[in-house]
Amino acid sequence: MCFRRRPGASASWIWWRMLRQGSHRALQSFCYKLGLFVSRHPVFFLTVPAVLTIIFGFSLLSRFQSERDLETLVAPSHSLAKIERSLATSLFPLEQSKSQLYSDLHTPGRYGRGILLSKPGGNILHQADVILQIHRAVLEMKVNYKGYNYTFSHLCVLRNQDKKCVLDDIISVLEDLRQAALSNKTTARVQVSYPNTKLKDGRSSFIGHQLGGVMEVPNSKDQRVKSARAIQITYYLQTYGSLAQDVIGERWESEFCKLMHKLQLDYQDLQLYSLASFSLGKDFHKTSILARGKILVSLMLILLTATLSSSMKDCLRGKPFLGLLGVLTICISSVTAAGIFFITDGKYNSTLLGIPFFAMGNYLSSK
Repeated sequence: MCFRRRPGASASWIWWRMLRQGSHRALQSFCYKLGLFVSRHPVFFLTVPAVLTIIFGFSLLSRFQSERDLETLVAPSHSLAKIERSLATSLFPLEQSKSQLYSDLHTPGRYGRGILLSKPGGNILHQADVILQIHRAVLEMKVNYKGYNYTFSHLCVLRNQDKKCVLDDIISVLEDLRQAALSNKTTARVQVSYPNTKLKDGRSSFIGHQLGGVMEVPNSKDQRVKSARAIQITYYLQTYGSLAQDVIGERWESEFCKLMHKLQLDYQDLQLYSLASFSLGKDFHKTSILARGKILVSLMLILLTATLSSSMKDCLRGKPFLGLLGVLTICISSVTAAGIFFITDGKYNSTLLGIPFFAMGNYLSSK
């Protein structure tokens, strides 16, 4: 093999050109022999990939499990946030911190949270009796599991001192306001301060995360509350790590959200919003459902593009089915790859939905 040396070309350039041509000839020879081998054994190369696709496809269906822990989905295993949350849970247990000053750094375990909002210009403290009625409805709500009815008192986090349910201190404030209203006292006689207020039993409690939209009395030294727009009440459930406890807690949270939606129809003067521990995770998993229509449209466009790109004016030379076959090959390989992914204990989330479309786009751009 002879090369004509380009004027001014270096020895490294000649060596690189020889290497490139040698690699090209080697790849060309390999692909030619591979094509001959495939053409002489068509049954093997048709059945084996199909069998592997079926096997991995069944493994995909059998091993697919939805991950409900949002922290596991969005936070890496070495996340500092996980370490800080674990540290806060171990050092500031919920049943102990609530008796004095609950710092709402994190919300561990399962819970149901209700936000009650008054109309613009209204004072939600004047509706203490209505809020307590909603609170009692939540406490009396029942969920059934294996023939037994469970209420919040069966599932709640208990205080160490008296083994009673942990409740937000804003409930005590509302009860004092209701008693004052029943005894013909004005609400001004029950002084509510913000963000720290003094309860009837003499304890000082932080209600900064339970009372919202606060307007204080002008020139008040003790930061007395003139009016408030919203109240937030959180119901904490036990988390012992057992499967039965987790199932009952999830059902209670679901019924809690349904109850708040139902109570909204009965109390038109208030706006009720509900939130549970599964709310963010549920929204995260809904991205797959919301993307379903767009995925189908994208798949149809890819099929159309593959067909048109493989078609020609001359019908004898056009190969539209070759383009469809290429897209089908990508889909089959995606199913096989997903099966291998799950067999190797991989974790799936909805952000991986776009990978097959990148593969199809790369295939079409190379045609």
